[in-house]
Amino acid sequence: MDSLLDFSDDYTPTSAFCVASGGVLSSSSSSPQKSSVILKIVVVKLSFLMQNVIMHQVLLYSTFFIAILALFFGCYACGRVAKVQTAVKDLDWDAVANMTGDLATTKRTIQTLNNRINGMHSPKLQEQELMLQLLQNQGQKSNGKMVGG
Repeated sequence: MDSLLDFSDDYTPTSAFCVASGGVLSSSSSSPQKSSVILKIVVVKLSFLMQNVIMHQVLLYSTFFIAILALFFGCYACGRVAKVQTAVKDLDWDAVANMTGDLATTKRTIQTLNNRINGMHSPKLQEQELMLQLLQNQGQKSNGKMVGG
């Protein structure tokens, strides 16, 4: 224990690490144990440093890629807005009213067509049935004479 408290020239952070981790260091600087411990520490520090550098590069390039992508989407959106603005530049309220009326007429026509296709609304059959009923009612009209009691 006295060797830990001795502040001689041989005391370094690596020797403190080795003593704390249970390693044994001799006082000679050419000890194979000391050089292997120093080599292990250097390898650990370098691997940590490399991981740190790689992470920084990934973060740098990914943010750069995302920024370029955001710029592209922004330019695309600006182009679409400009196209819409040029398309509606000469549009006035009368044209909007006409388009609204045309749209309503088209919608009604489509609904009628869909109903006919589905068989829910068949105006030809209804008109034919009404004509038959009217013809039958006209044939049954009396001439004003009462028959019977």
